Amino acid sequence: MADVFISYAREDTERVGQIVVELEKRGLSVFWDRGIPPGRHWKDYIAKALDESRCVLVVWSRHSINSAWVREEAEVAKKRGILVPHLLDEVQVPPGFGGVQAADLSEWKNNSSEPVFQLLIGAIEAKISLSSKQVAQNV
Repeated sequence: MADVFISYAREDTERVGQIVVELEKRGLSVFWDRGIPPGRHWKDYIAKALDESRCVLVVWSRHSINSAWVREEAEVAKKRGILVPHLLDEVQVPPGFGGVQAADLSEWKNNSSEPVFQLLIGAIEAKISLSSKQVAQNV
C-alpha cells in the first residue's frame, strides 16, 4: 500500500518526478506508473494501487486536464475523500473538481522550503493520517 498515488499526464513526467523525490525524502511511499513491473496488466495494477493508496495527489496541468485517466482517478479519490489536487500549470480544473482547493505550484522552483510546497506536504500528511485512522477503526 502506497501512502501517495500520483495521478498525472505522461507529458509531465519530468516535473512530477521532482515532486516524487521530495515526497520520498520525507519517508512517504509513492506510487506512480513508472514502477509497474514487466508482465503485469497495467490497468489492473494501477486500479489496485489507486484503491489501496491513502492519498491521491492529482497533478492538474495543461496536459492532464484533458486526460480521461487523470479525471477518472481524481473522481475515485474525491469519492474516497483522499484527493489532494495541485496545479502544475495555471489551468482551469475540470468541472466537478473546482470545489476542492488545489495547491498552486505553477511557479514552484523545486524548493521544498517554499510555503506553497509545505502546504501541499501538510495536506498530503493530513489525508494519510485520516486514512490511517479510518483503516484502524475498520479493523
